[in-house]
Amino acid sequence: MLAAACCMFALNACVNFKTEATVDVKVIKAGQPVADVTVYKFKDNGLGEGTTLYKSNNSGTAKTDGAGVAHFNLKSPDDLDPSNVAGVELSDASTFFFCTYNAENTRNSLVSVKVKTGDKQKVQLIIDDQPRGGEED
Repeated sequence: MLAAACCMFALNACVNFKTEATVDVKVIKAGQPVADVTVYKFKDNGLGEGTTLYKSNNSGTAKTDGAGVAHFNLKSPDDLDPSNVAGVELSDASTFFFCTYNAENTRNSLVSVKVKTGDKQKVQLIIDDQPRGGEED
């Protein structure tokens, strides 16, 4: 038991857990930035955007500020792998989805972005509340 604890301590001392990248998501509706909207973050786990159909699958949220921007710090080890393990520099890249949902909990916007260690990404998320139906006659 003591050996396992020492091993875990040694591993944690060698791995640098920190913010590895940032993404600023600007939410736009009808051509204007939208304040006080919750943006949901999803990491692609191999299933693509299908995981975003249910907001309960999210791995983080942020509210937009007065300029319509939600700021996300992507941290290791949850979002990206650590950039430094035992003095060795690593570079990780993952795809993230950012979404908003309407009052019925239906996704009404989606943007996908590939993020790698060290990135400072800025993306736009456009809310489309138009009803989806058949083709017009």
